Amino acid sequence: MPDRIDVLHVDDDPSVLDLAEAYLERELGSVSVTSVAEPSAALDALDEGAFDCVVSDYDMPGTDGLELFESVSADRPRLPFILYTGKGSEEIASRALNAGVTGYFQKGGPEQLRRLANRVEQAVDERRTREIADRYSTVIDALGYPVYVVDETGTFEFVNESFAALTGYDVEEIVGSKPGLIKGDDAVSESEDRLGTILSSTGPDIQRFRVDIEPKEGDPVPCRDHMAALPYEGESFDGSVGILRDVSDEVQRREELQTKTRALDEAPVGITITDPSLPDNPMVYVNDRFVEMTGYDREDAVGVNCRFLQGEDTDPETVDRLREAIDAEEPASVELLNYRKDGAPFWNRVSVAPICEDGSVSEWVGFQEDITAFKRREAALERQNERLDSFAGIVSHDLRNPLNVAQGRVDLARGLADDPEHLDAAADALDRIESIVEHTLTLAREGETVGDPEPVSVAAVAADSWETVDTASASLSVESDREILADPDRLRNLFENLVRNSVEHGSTGSRAEPGDGVERAGDGVRIRVGDLPDGFYLEDDGPGIPEAVRDDLFEPGRSAVDGNTGFGLAIVQEIATAHGWTVEALDAADGGARFEVRGVARPSPAE
Repeated sequence: MPDRIDVLHVDDDPSVLDLAEAYLERELGSVSVTSVAEPSAALDALDEGAFDCVVSDYDMPGTDGLELFESVSADRPRLPFILYTGKGSEEIASRALNAGVTGYFQKGGPEQLRRLANRVEQAVDERRTREIADRYSTVIDALGYPVYVVDETGTFEFVNESFAALTGYDVEEIVGSKPGLIKGDDAVSESEDRLGTILSSTGPDIQRFRVDIEPKEGDPVPCRDHMAALPYEGESFDGSVGILRDVSDEVQRREELQTKTRALDEAPVGITITDPSLPDNPMVYVNDRFVEMTGYDREDAVGVNCRFLQGEDTDPETVDRLREAIDAEEPASVELLNYRKDGAPFWNRVSVAPICEDGSVSEWVGFQEDITAFKRREAALERQNERLDSFAGIVSHDLRNPLNVAQGRVDLARGLADDPEHLDAAADALDRIESIVEHTLTLAREGETVGDPEPVSVAAVAADSWETVDTASASLSVESDREILADPDRLRNLFENLVRNSVEHGSTGSRAEPGDGVERAGDGVRIRVGDLPDGFYLEDDGPGIPEAVRDDLFEPGRSAVDGNTGFGLAIVQEIATAHGWTVEALDAADGGARFEVRGVARPSPAE
């Protein structure tokens, strides 16, 4: 025994106490014997000090050894207690062993004393081993890990409750079975191979490996097995022990990380991650799209600041705005002229945002999008708008002035002519030209995007529009209680054109277009305005949409009525498009025409 053994010896014969102490010291080496002559003194000694074993006589004054054992075991049930008596009998031995004493010996010569010493050593060894085992068992139970022991034949010899809970089997179902109960053939083979490396002279003492446990019910549970061989000497292998750890969460996190990493790598925009804790905040990650977009591979990009994409025509003010946002630890988005590795310029929309951990910025993530084609289209659109503005100016001023002069001259000539019929025809033609000019200008104005819409009542605008159109005997029914976000003036123009279209169509019996300068009145046509889940509609009970114009109803200049410019519904579509809406012409349920406007935003409660 490497540690000292403290023995309490109780006997009313001093000579026996001295002899036993001498033998115990000789046989055990590191031992300390405390000798007392009375049971009461033994109990006092136990209260004052710690002992590893009690050796007691049976026949003593006032009490006997079994009564002393009962008193000792009441408070110290695991303390070894050996009855060493000169008054021996089968009856006493039977009573002692039934009571639970650790050992029973009759007093005798040297051989008995040696046997006593060996039993003391064995009892103390067993007690200490049991205490260590209990301590480790408590630790294992506290950790909650599944633990197993497999004997030399590959049979489960022990599993704890955590192991049973993991597998879904009862402990009794597992003990005595083979690992194939909870593992597939491949997993069993791998475990055997791993154990073989442990048992080899050059292998590790412990193997750690992934294994899928197949429970009684449900899907396999991914685990990590920590396996070791039970201690053995020579060739006598006694089995193996292992601890399992459920790594389902770890596997799930790894799979999620792999999915996110793959998403970053394959994203259609350039993605970079920088580390502000390193000097100059260098990039530590770039994805495939960044490499493709810039021409710089990962070896070129990782480890340097993203400013290396800038060049001589990069706007320094935009760069400063981006740098100020980073210094303030705030997200930002800018458009920069950057340069590829081959020197080719490209427009880059750069958006950056901080990633915070424990209240401080740990990384910056950047999204980089090549918007070169967009910028080219934007520039082309600006040039087109400039040309359109120039054209509108020409139409509005340079064309309208001579047109007005021609109208005035024709009017004067008509008053002087004896037969003004030809001049009347010329006046009508000039009026038609004026109508085309007005609607061309309207079309140009209504096509501009609505930048700041406001809450508008559909019912109120529809009613106002009704008052500005010659509706004669037509009737209007408004079944809307909704507000929408729109430009009120343009929305009124949209309703005016739709109402005028329905009125003229109802009076002529064919699809007429508004804005041709011809005064007509609907012959009792009924018009209704109502709400849609994402917009509104206007419908009438007229003759419907003629097949001749159904496919290109919204095209400028397309009309089924002679003398009509065909601009009205084209203006309706331009107004809808400027708002981001769609407009569609359908057949109404009662045979008329129905116009549905969809994609219409509604004000939020705060608005």
